[in-house]
Amino acid sequence: MEKQLSDMFDFAVYTYTKQNICDNTLDDAQLETRCPLDNGRRRHVDASTPISISISIPTRCSIGQLDQLPLVESVPQYAALIQHCPNIIRAIVSIHADAFDCDTLYRTLRTHRCSTCTRFGDHLYLIDCRRVCYFCFTRRLEYLPLTVRQASSFFVLGADETQQRNAISTRRRLHAAKLPSVLSLPGRYCTAWGSQGGNSARKRLQLFDHRAVVQSLATSSLTKLDETTRKPRRFMAIITALYLLDAGRQADWGYFCLGCKEEKQEDTRHFRIKYTKGDILEHFARHGKVKVMPRIPGRFMHVTEDLVVKPSS
Repeated sequence: MEKQLSDMFDFAVYTYTKQNICDNTLDDAQLETRCPLDNGRRRHVDASTPISISISIPTRCSIGQLDQLPLVESVPQYAALIQHCPNIIRAIVSIHADAFDCDTLYRTLRTHRCSTCTRFGDHLYLIDCRRVCYFCFTRRLEYLPLTVRQASSFFVLGADETQQRNAISTRRRLHAAKLPSVLSLPGRYCTAWGSQGGNSARKRLQLFDHRAVVQSLATSSLTKLDETTRKPRRFMAIITALYLLDAGRQADWGYFCLGCKEEKQEDTRHFRIKYTKGDILEHFARHGKVKVMPRIPGRFMHVTEDLVVKPSS
C-alpha cells in the first residue's frame, strides 16, 4: 500500500519535518561544538585493535575508540550511527549516558514505536535508551528524571532498621544501587513558548531514571508528584531520534502532516504527532489527502476527493 499511495501523489509536498517550536532538548545544546567526535584528528590505527559492541559509548570514547574512525566504520552498527545520527552519539557522550551499549542503541533505532504507546517514538530518552513520543516524555512520570536529592528520598530507612544500617546515608545507598543516570548539560530546557526561550539551568545535575529508582525498592507505583510539562528535567535527556531501515543503510527522521498543522485531537490528528513514511501514508489513506484550504493561503486540510491541489511554489 505504501508504494501505491506514494505513486499517487508526492507525499513530501504535504508534510514537513521540523516544528516551528523550540523544545530546548539536547537537539538545541550545541552538541557539535561541545563534543566533536574526532576533533579533526586521525591517529594511526592498528587493525588488530578489538572493537566491542557491548560496552557503553562514553566508555568507548574514554579509551579513544570513536576517534579511530577507520576501525569504527568497519563495523556496520557504528558506521550507521556515525553516518546518520552523530548528534545522538555526541549527546550520549556529553551527558555520560553509560547505562546501555552501542548494540542496544542500534537495535533501539531499528525499531520505531514509542516505548509506552503506539505512536512513532520520534525521540530517545537517553538515561536508558528508550524510544518515546512527545506526548509521553512530556507527561508520563517515568520520563521525569529525579535529582540526587529526590532519588535519595526513596532510600530513607524505616523505623525498624538496625542502628548499623541507619548509619549509612541515603545518598550512599542510592549510589550503591548503581541505577541508570546521566549528568545534564547547562543550558535552557523545555518548550519555548515565551520570549525567554525555555527555563535556564546553570549547573550540571545528576539525574536518575524515575522508573529504575521506584523498581529498585519494589514500590508498586510511580510517585504522585505534581509535575507538569514545563519541568526542565523532562527535556535534559531527550534528543530527536531517527528510524534506521535496510540494515542501517537508510534513515527515516519522520514527517508531520500539513493537514493536521492546526489540529489538537491527540487520538487521531494533532500537530505534534510525527509519522514514519509508512505511517504518514496510512494516515493519508485514513483521513484523506491534503490540499490547500480555499481562500486561506498557506493553510491545508484533509479531503476525501481524488483531486489534490498542490500548493503553489
